[in-house]
Amino acid sequence: MSLERLLEKIELDAREEGRGIVDTAKAEVERIMEEGREEARRAAEAIRASFRERGRRERTKIMSEALAESRAAFLSAQDKLFEEAFTEAMRLFEDLPEERYRAWLKRTIVNNVSGKPEEIVAAPYDRRLLADGLLEEINEAIKERGGETALSLSAEEAGFSRGVMLRSGNFVNNLSLETLMREVRDRHEEQVLKMLFGEVDVRGASR
Repeated sequence: MSLERLLEKIELDAREEGRGIVDTAKAEVERIMEEGREEARRAAEAIRASFRERGRRERTKIMSEALAESRAAFLSAQDKLFEEAFTEAMRLFEDLPEERYRAWLKRTIVNNVSGKPEEIVAAPYDRRLLADGLLEEINEAIKERGGETALSLSAEEAGFSRGVMLRSGNFVNNLSLETLMREVRDRHEEQVLKMLFGEVDVRGASR
């Protein structure tokens, strides 16, 4: 082979090898860039997932706080209106015509006598009714029911506004209007709440 042809072949081989090196370098660069893009995608997705989770937690926290506040406000309003309903019931009861109140007082005392010697400690209003003939009616009603012990009216006045106490020795049966209304309120609380607010679920929210 002539020197000229040898040099030409060496140059050709060099160009081919150079192109191979360049192609390999380009492929490596592309691979590195693709890996970089994939890593960037993974990093971006991790960041998005992190913010989504933070957003979810924050949203849950805000909703929980809002629910707690609204529930507390609802229960506060419920308690207030519930109390107002029974305060109004007390007022209406105290404003009953005297004959109706007198009949209620008689029935209440007769239904609660123990059969033992008892004295009645009455509020001023009730004491007047009892002293004005009601006590005699009550004792007569007790006798008609088979009772043998008559009630007596204590010189002591009760400290509440309406109603009486039946006292026998150390035993006292509180029949004040306030006490009886409180018992009614506790016994029928659920029914009254339904009347005022509709059905109430276990979370305290109106349905």
